[in-house]
Amino acid sequence: MVIMMTDVTIRGIRDEVYNEFSAEARKQNKSIGDFTTEAMRSYLERLHPTEKGIRYISGAQELRVSRQDLEDFNQPIIFRVVEHLIFEDDVDLDTFEKYIVRLEVCERVEFPKHFPKLYTYEKCEHCEQITRRE
Repeated sequence: MVIMMTDVTIRGIRDEVYNEFSAEARKQNKSIGDFTTEAMRSYLERLHPTEKGIRYISGAQELRVSRQDLEDFNQPIIFRVVEHLIFEDDVDLDTFEKYIVRLEVCERVEFPKHFPKLYTYEKCEHCEQITRRE
């Protein structure tokens, strides 16, 4: 399969936004092109979700999620761009599997100690620090 790539010039980006964006790309060891493609794809998915019925929760600094929170919300969720996402000890694997689609670009994700280690990694995409409480 051949992936087509387009070269573009974008004018009018604010310096502070570009500088922060390019610093984040470097921090994640990605090229500006790859990082921009990911950002564009993410934005388009939010505008036109391909996975019907999935809700997005994003932009929180710290977010604690309990089993009751998931059950009350009662919809599949993608957590995106949360600095510190904490799943409380009462969240079991069945509840987690039922409601959590994936976790994207979260700086720190903390799981209960009873979650299998590799299972936690499977749900995380571009999350920096993934831990289980001991």
